[in-house]
Amino acid sequence: MVCVGAGVVDAAVFGGANVRATFRGWLEPRALPRSEDAPVALHLRGSLRTSDGKAPPPLRSMTIEINRHGRVSNRGLPICRRGSVAARTTRGALRACRDSLVGEGRFRAHVAIPTQAPFPARGRVLAFNSRRRGRPAILAHVFGRDPVPTSSVMTLRIRRGDGAFGTALTMTLPNVGDEWGRVTGFSLNLHRRYSYRGRAHSLIEASCPAPKGFDGAVYKAAKGTYRLADGRTITRILTGSCRVSG
Repeated sequence: MVCVGAGVVDAAVFGGANVRATFRGWLEPRALPRSEDAPVALHLRGSLRTSDGKAPPPLRSMTIEINRHGRVSNRGLPICRRGSVAARTTRGALRACRDSLVGEGRFRAHVAIPTQAPFPARGRVLAFNSRRRGRPAILAHVFGRDPVPTSSVMTLRIRRGDGAFGTALTMTLPNVGDEWGRVTGFSLNLHRRYSYRGRAHSLIEASCPAPKGFDGAVYKAAKGTYRLADGRTITRILTGSCRVSG
């Protein structure tokens, strides 16, 4: 079990020199109970570009840390092994690990040598519950037909955050060569309700930590960190808010 934040995170543009990155995240529903957890979906978006229109430096990894109020629990969810979905189409990955599905999204990249691309320029992402070295993780299966049919599997490592941030999700991107492959954008929606031992569960649950007498709260909601191939690290902390339901 690990923690996540509750509320809404606004979009932000940040970077250095000519690099511009966007990062956005939010939970739905946006109105949550004050003192007990409720099922929510976590939505994440990000992109990388330059102000002069040239290709940005390759993105090596990205980490998104979420506020500590709330929790993520995969107890009782089937585990999908990397080998079960590797080299498969979206349909094939679903056939192999549908019971482990916890979300989906999209993936974009700049690929200058299409016939050698280890991942597609555009593709659909399926997120499956998994484990890495005995720890909770999420497999991101990417498949697309642009420019050629290609499949790739990446791992989101889940760990505890620091201070105000209770959960950190880190993904290391494929190294396809600095001269011709660059990730430019992603989206990922995590959500899953299921039954385990006769009880209802949700992958992500959260509450609104507003003090008694207040109908909402504002807090440090999320932290986004992009690590680029040229050695730069771009970081942004976003504020968010939630409101009390009922």
